[in-house]
Amino acid sequence: MFRRPPAGSPDMATSPRWRTAPRSWRHCSARRWTRCAPWWCPSPQPTHRPRPPRARRRRSTLPPELFPVLVPPGTPAPRTDLLLPLGPAPAPASARQGTPQGTALQGPLKGKDRRSGPGRTSSSRPSPRPAGYYVLERRDALGGVQQRGVLGALSLRGVDSGHVLRHQRVAEAGVRHHTRLLQESGGTPEPLLLAAPDLGAFQECIDQTIKGGPADLVQPTPEGGLQLLWACDLAWTAGPPALSPVLLADGHHRLEAARRLRRARPEAMADRIPALVVDHRRYPLTLSATHRVVPGLDAGRAARAAARIARVTELPPGAFPAPRPGAFLLAGAGRTWELSEVSPAAMAGRLRSLPAEWVELPTAICDHVLVPALCEDQGIEAELRYTSGLPAPGESGIVLPPPTWDQIWAGAASGTGMPAKSTSLGPAPLPGPLHLLRG
Repeated sequence: MFRRPPAGSPDMATSPRWRTAPRSWRHCSARRWTRCAPWWCPSPQPTHRPRPPRARRRRSTLPPELFPVLVPPGTPAPRTDLLLPLGPAPAPASARQGTPQGTALQGPLKGKDRRSGPGRTSSSRPSPRPAGYYVLERRDALGGVQQRGVLGALSLRGVDSGHVLRHQRVAEAGVRHHTRLLQESGGTPEPLLLAAPDLGAFQECIDQTIKGGPADLVQPTPEGGLQLLWACDLAWTAGPPALSPVLLADGHHRLEAARRLRRARPEAMADRIPALVVDHRRYPLTLSATHRVVPGLDAGRAARAAARIARVTELPPGAFPAPRPGAFLLAGAGRTWELSEVSPAAMAGRLRSLPAEWVELPTAICDHVLVPALCEDQGIEAELRYTSGLPAPGESGIVLPPPTWDQIWAGAASGTGMPAKSTSLGPAPLPGPLHLLRG
């Protein structure tokens, strides 16, 4: 008769597997949880694989004095093809035929023409101008310099490379309007206005040109000042200087229309557009807001409707102060109200679909909260008209507080931008200097 050997005897090691005592689980310091067998079983082989050694970081071998000259990865390097000289322009048909209309454009020119040969004055017959740069300077009524920059041909690919920073978005209606103007004018719009924190080698070009002689073109400004234009030496055309990224101050719709027309019809639009790059570090641009005029709006009813979503305070008659940060001015019918402390609930409901960066911008609050609420109360369409000045007598509108430069640069750097018609940067160059100088 078979008898089971007593527990702990050597014969238990050779007994069938199903007769082995059940294994137990216990905590082990070597591994998180491991199955432990009785003492007479052989120790199990480790099943985990050792981790490979981590790669050791290598220290930079550059000396400390070379670190400040390195370009940050988010800042594009200056480009020599960003602003090239303006191309030659053929003389108009009236000038080629010798009619008086061809010589009328040369009237405002002053002094000798350094680019058409020595001794050639502005009263001579107009001829095609060679390619080159121009320096534009604007002075106030007292003779002080308000603006100074260089006029050239801006590359349309500067937006894609990150060298042309746009700080506000565009409206499709405005782009279609400027596209039609470009098609009618043959792709030669008025110069764009750009602000350069650093002109680089262009600063030397401007200084040499101004000291070289009298201006080639002098125009009076509406403020009682002067706008002067010089033609730069042709030596700068042979080697165009490099230019760092610039901020597009005025001309967002013209630039977008030119880019779209270039993609659709390359034969109708060149890959460059005239632009004025001003020295923003020495002569900063003036910053103000673009105000809204709402045709058909009853200012009295609008003030009562605005009281439901904001704090409304009527100002004394004849008082029209600058709006405080975060406040708006409602003007119309000879009266003025201050709108402040807009309801957060009204803002949350109407600004929900907009970018998060726009929540605190006065333009977004005006266009998407105040104007729709006032127009819906009176049952009229919100057909806005934009102006850089105050509403005219007999009109009703909203005066906005100016944005800050921090908001402008933040919107331009992030790519989100600001709503359309948010800012009014200037002064913009007078229309027509390029056509007058180039004949």
